[in-house]
Amino acid sequence: MPKRINIKRMLDIILLNKMNEGKNIMKKKLNLNLGELKIAQLGFVFKDIESKAKLMEEIYGMPKFTFMDDVRHEIMNRDVKSQINLKLGFSRFFDMQIELIEWKEGECIYKDFLDEGREGLQHVSFFVDELDPYIEEFKRCGFDVINQGQIGKQRFAYFDTEDTLGLLLEFQETVKRKKKKA
Repeated sequence: MPKRINIKRMLDIILLNKMNEGKNIMKKKLNLNLGELKIAQLGFVFKDIESKAKLMEEIYGMPKFTFMDDVRHEIMNRDVKSQINLKLGFSRFFDMQIELIEWKEGECIYKDFLDEGREGLQHVSFFVDELDPYIEEFKRCGFDVINQGQIGKQRFAYFDTEDTLGLLLEFQETVKRKKKKA
């Protein structure tokens, strides 16, 4: 007697493979205790951050945002160097930093987010003493570093956690001056 084929199961597998095509959803367990870290920043991407900041101030009572226009810097976007230009807004709420990002030019995750027709919360960020151990551990566990760079003394790295969390994780380190040897 021929073996029965479960058509529904076969279609589920085909659809799952199609949905995850090009994505490695098999991740290893991180050898980090992320529960010990405090979320330090919520990062939002909008086409017009000044109008969104005004809404957040008026509706939610957030403190007034400060803005930095024409923030230019070099990043690594999916292992390719890119010069980007952003407008940034900052405030504090929920005992954390609120970052508003308006993309102006250059290939980066903020442009990708907007190109997908999305606006709003894009990432949560943690401030850590040393960034490199987090980069090494996330890579070891199969998570790609999709955006990294440095603005002033802030080094940052974003990890592709959208397929597991629905948003990106960012880790930031404040680079300290090296003491001169006497």
